Order: sequence, then C-alpha cells, then structure tokens
Amino acid sequence: MKSIDFGIQIEPQYGFTYPMIREIAQTAERLGFESIWVSDHFFMTKDSIYTNCLECWTALTAIAGDTKKIRLGPMVASQSYRNPSLMANIAASLDHISNGRVNYGVGAGWKEIEYNAYGYDFPSAMTRIHQLDETIEIAKRLWTEEKASFNGKYYHIKEALCYPHPAQEPHIPIWVGGTGNHTLRVAAEKADAVNFAWSIPIEQYKERLQVLKNHCKNVKRDYREIRKSAGLMITMALTQEELENKLEEQERNKKTPYHRYLSRQHPNITGTPQKIIKSINEYRDLGIDHFILRFNFGEEINSMKLFKDEILPGIM
Repeated sequence: MKSIDFGIQIEPQYGFTYPMIREIAQTAERLGFESIWVSDHFFMTKDSIYTNCLECWTALTAIAGDTKKIRLGPMVASQSYRNPSLMANIAASLDHISNGRVNYGVGAGWKEIEYNAYGYDFPSAMTRIHQLDETIEIAKRLWTEEKASFNGKYYHIKEALCYPHPAQEPHIPIWVGGTGNHTLRVAAEKADAVNFAWSIPIEQYKERLQVLKNHCKNVKRDYREIRKSAGLMITMALTQEELENKLEEQERNKKTPYHRYLSRQHPNITGTPQKIIKSINEYRDLGIDHFILRFNFGEEINSMKLFKDEILPGIM
C-alpha cells in the first residue's frame, strides 16, 4: 500500500499567540508529523476585535527558526494579498532560512470581507483563478531563470531577479488548494500537489479527483505525478463517553464566534480511534497520500498525542 504522511494545520485567525504556535510546531516535529501548515488570513470575522491573527509568512519564518526538520508552508496563501513576484521571493528566502523545507501552498483567494477591509480589489472567481495561474507561472520563472519576464493579463514582470533561487530543485513544491473545476485545471497544468479541505465527503472527493484526472488528460499531464492531500477537521476521544462530553461542549459553545465560523464548513470527522482510522482509510483508498489535520482550537497538543498513539498504529 502507498505510504502516507500527516501534517498539522494552524489557523492564526482563531486567536493563537506565537508561543502557542511554536509549541504546536515543535510538538508536531517531535511526534513525527511531516509538515506544519499556516492559513493566510487577517482576521476571522468583523467582530474579531482583540483576537490575534498573526500574519502567515511571518509566522512561518518564525517556525522555521524554531524547528529543524518539519516541512512548512501556507495552506493556502492567497494570490491576491501580495504581489506575486514578492510572494515568490518571500518563499525562496524562507526556503533557504529553513534549509529547503518550504511547500508553496497557494490558492485563488476567497474571503471577501478581508479584501474589502484591506482595500484589495475582489474580482470575479474566474478572474481570481486566472490570476492564480499567472501567480504560479511567475513563481516558477523567478525560481528557475536567471532573469524572469512574464507579460500576463493581470500580472507582469520584466527581467526580474530572485536570488538566491530556492534551495530545493528544480523549485519549491507547489501545492494548489481548492476544488473548483477551473482551479483544478490550473492544478493539472502547474501543481505538484493538490489539497481539498475541509472534511469533504468521500463521494464528493472522489468526483473532484475525477475532474482533476480529466484535466490532466486534456493537458497531457500524468495524473500520478500530482500528490493528493485531504484536509480533515477532527474531533476525537479515546472513549465514547469522552467523545460525547466534547460534542456536548461544542454544542454549548455553538453561538461563540469561533463555532459560528466553523459552521460554514463541512462537519468534523468525529469518533473514537477506530472510527477515525476507518475514515482515513476511506480517503487513502482514493489515492490520498497526505493528510492535513486540523483540531479544535486549544486541543491541538492533546489531539496530536492521541493521534500519534492511537490512530497512527492502525494506519501505518
């Protein structure tokens, strides 16, 4: 059976301090998780006054200095929030700072409230996907060419320099996040990996993979070259009684800003270890070889330890 590995997702918008993030990253590394991922947001909701939200690339740079071997990256950086050549340069610099541990997670961008608050234009979804395509093309050229030029519909560079080039060869792995038809076309042409999040039901995941496979066929890309990743939100406990207590607590807190925000996404994968193992194996049977795990805010350390002790032995 194909080998798999696991990463941990951190959402700074939920209120993390950097010491919390550092502890999660270092614990993940000590426990043998393959990667740590940080979302790219500026705030959770318009009511998130006084709620921490550390900037994505800054947090990743700090993590790089506080860890030694775990891979790291944004899941995903919004192509809209930074000039694409600047973001490529940031990633290349971080690749050297981290000794070649960066994954370049990037997406089209979606959170309109942040665009409006920070003064970014929020064009149509189709335009943002075309911009994503150009963003990736610019990054690849900057990372591999002596002088990079690109004249796109939305973004332009002219004899631009990016030195040093990334430590990884031929370039930093590009992870595209998203499930839409046109996003998957971009992934088929340009991505090293795709990530679907969060906790997308198996049948829907299977259908989306078929769309990716069709795009690969159309652009003459080997579907097997692209890593497939599943982002899973997990609520778990060792016993059914403990699990029910957690779910009851979530129900009591359902009107808090954090739980209201989560309610817009697919429900968590929920269960005791055997059920979680069964769920992960269902994704694995689709060819998924990387899982990005997100646990409830404040439960990351205990959940990672439980996952390592009770879930991994039943999977690996």
